[in-house]
Amino acid sequence: MTPEPPTDPARSGGLLLSAGPRAEVDAWVGASVVPVTVVPLEGWTAVVTRGGSQAGPPYEDGGLVSACRVLSAKAGPGLGFYEVDGRALVTAHPAGRRRRVRWVVWEPEQGLLRPPGLDLAGPAELVRLAGADPGTRDELVELLHETGVRPARMLQAVMATLGLPGTRLVEEPARADDLPGAVRVVPDRRQVGWFEDAVRDSVRLRQELGVLS
Repeated sequence: MTPEPPTDPARSGGLLLSAGPRAEVDAWVGASVVPVTVVPLEGWTAVVTRGGSQAGPPYEDGGLVSACRVLSAKAGPGLGFYEVDGRALVTAHPAGRRRRVRWVVWEPEQGLLRPPGLDLAGPAELVRLAGADPGTRDELVELLHETGVRPARMLQAVMATLGLPGTRLVEEPARADDLPGAVRVVPDRRQVGWFEDAVRDSVRLRQELGVLS
């Protein structure tokens, strides 16, 4: 790939693709503290981040809060693609009862990173969750060793390699609103209050966010 200009480090956002039933995805979205657009995309349901979190600090970054949020077991499996703090984050959500996000973290000029405290996802897992041909793994490994592109372009290339829809939404999330079947969802203030109550005395999520800051 040809080297590209540096990314805007303030950029934050992305989308999650869920292969689960739409009703389960809608139920999961209903408990979000981040505004999103939900739209059907060729065998997947996309949940596109559409702004900052409505929770207070340190949870105001909509892209990072979305990336850290575990997809419910019934809404999985799923894959997330986020640009946060100048890094490309791919999140893996296996089907079933496994309740931790698994990560691929990539940074321009550095390539793949191994932040402590995160469960890392391998290329084969991404290929399996995407339902792509197993032979795609080698192509994905080669791609992730690139270091000279912007995070958004890396995310788009990973999605294209895996045969996933919605690549344009990585850089142009507003396009989701104009797609057939799109629904904008604004967080319910009660959900925001419950979230803030749940995390007020907990350091778990704060530590997870700090790993990526």
